[in-house]
Amino acid sequence: MTATASIPAASPHDVDLSQVMFRQALREARRAADYAERAAKEEAAGGTGLQLRMRERDAVTTTIILTQAAAEAFFNWTHIRAGVTPTGVDFMSRATLMRTSAAKLNSKAPAFAWTREEKKDFELLTAWRNFLGHSDARARDRLRDELVKRGELPAGAGDQQITALLTTALAERIISSTEAAFQRVGAIVGGAPSSHGAWIGQEELEVPTLEDPEQLRSLLRVLLRRTGPVRLSHDELLNERDRQRSGPVGLFLRLQRRGRRGRASVELRSGGGQQA
Repeated sequence: MTATASIPAASPHDVDLSQVMFRQALREARRAADYAERAAKEEAAGGTGLQLRMRERDAVTTTIILTQAAAEAFFNWTHIRAGVTPTGVDFMSRATLMRTSAAKLNSKAPAFAWTREEKKDFELLTAWRNFLGHSDARARDRLRDELVKRGELPAGAGDQQITALLTTALAERIISSTEAAFQRVGAIVGGAPSSHGAWIGQEELEVPTLEDPEQLRSLLRVLLRRTGPVRLSHDELLNERDRQRSGPVGLFLRLQRRGRRGRASVELRSGGGQQA
């Protein structure tokens, strides 16, 4: 059984943000999965699911960037605790130096080294992060070449084919492989970013009401019915109002009569409230 490392006394530079960023990455991965599920339902019902797929891609992008940031913060924090000063500024040199820091923090543990697969996963994570965060051709070509080598893209693939891979499955795979690597070295150095105990509130996962295509379509139907262009039966109107009220926050339409034309306004209220 691997001996647990003792944690050195704090210094003015001991700021570990890795768990904070990893928790946010976990949240974004869950949001991506929710968008994907809702998009699939919309597509099955004959819709395009386009807006929800775009939201899924946004969440996957954020997951990748935050996961890489959490890893870098974890490596740096470990080096600070071990009193090891990295000589290289790039991500992989700091990852490689974990062998030295692990030995200093826990001399009783077997020598640590990343596996070949862990190194490949870190390299791919960094390539994705650089592709998403940089605009230079080298970063884009590096990711493309790596994905072609892995058989995930055909040779000569363009940027659109690369971004099409930004799906929930990719986010989940990156979260899983990175956390497994964290935990393996964390057992030696005395802790690492983890999904265990990373509580995520339901309110962090909800889609903002005014960004929900279904809510907006429902609201528009009621608005057009009120102003004349769309005719809804009484039952249809009640159904749309029920859909607007669903969830913690609902959309409510108020029609203020001023002269002959009147004015419509939208209100946000807690779900289950009564329309004025």
